[in-house]
Amino acid sequence: MVALGQSMGGLVSALLAEGGRVDGALTTCGLVGGGVDLNNYQLDGMHALAELLLPGQDLQLTGFTTPAQAAATVTALTTAVRQAQATPDGRARIALAASLMNMPTWATGPRPPTDFAQQQQAQYTWLSQTLPFVIPSRVSIVSVAGGDSGWNTGVDYARLVHRSAQLPQVAALYRAPGLDLHADLDALTRAADIAPDAGALAWMRRTSTPTGELRVPELTLHTIADQLAPVEYQADYALRVARAGESALLRQAYVQRVGHCAFTPAEYLAGLFAVQQRIRTGAWSDAARPERLQEVASTIGDAAFARYSPPPFVNAR
Repeated sequence: MVALGQSMGGLVSALLAEGGRVDGALTTCGLVGGGVDLNNYQLDGMHALAELLLPGQDLQLTGFTTPAQAAATVTALTTAVRQAQATPDGRARIALAASLMNMPTWATGPRPPTDFAQQQQAQYTWLSQTLPFVIPSRVSIVSVAGGDSGWNTGVDYARLVHRSAQLPQVAALYRAPGLDLHADLDALTRAADIAPDAGALAWMRRTSTPTGELRVPELTLHTIADQLAPVEYQADYALRVARAGESALLRQAYVQRVGHCAFTPAEYLAGLFAVQQRIRTGAWSDAARPERLQEVASTIGDAAFARYSPPPFVNAR
């Protein structure tokens, strides 16, 4: 039996691969960083938007217990982002917040843009669409966890940004209008005073955080521009599996496309066939290589498997 999960279901399939109750797992567009990382990377991005675009305002960023609370924060942040996009200073600060929130720099067109201004436009597009989805979703997470596990006390935001693959873009956009990036990062660090709910954090770690201790083979599929489950998750997940000594069981594959869970039927089937071959033969061989996945998928329909190495996930605590 193969566990196949999408998005939050991808987290479930990864956890099932650790439990050994299946023969293998195909984890697609999965939140494999787990619930703790999910809450923290969203908080880091929202914290930057709130502090840099709405300084001095007491805006709720965690612990949402009602849709009305979440809606108020959505309105405040999306309005601030829309207004900030009209100025060079605002665009630079949006890029900084987007880098902390792992927003893709590719939203339209056949290929990822290399121009910093086009990348920032993509980040703005994704932020505008994503904030109204992820913030209300935190109400449900708080409800089931019994509190909010997100925190940023003690976080050094300069250190986070310097881990990011988007640092050159952010630095260039700050230089253009003469903004001081270090001053903004220092301000974010000084204002980082949100503590986690201890019970919720313990619950998240117990129920919703992969350890990487795989017991069966797992193949992960991810688009390279995923606005809801950052592809950066995959870098962190591979490290967890490696620390657990189970890298031989894990393979990761990427599709050059924009969007969350934006796979074709052919890509899903190629991934499933690769997992089944690994279960049947006991070896991955070339089944999960992008060239082989593309070859198999192309006999079924459209596919865009590509060689890709995800950038680091900067928000791990």
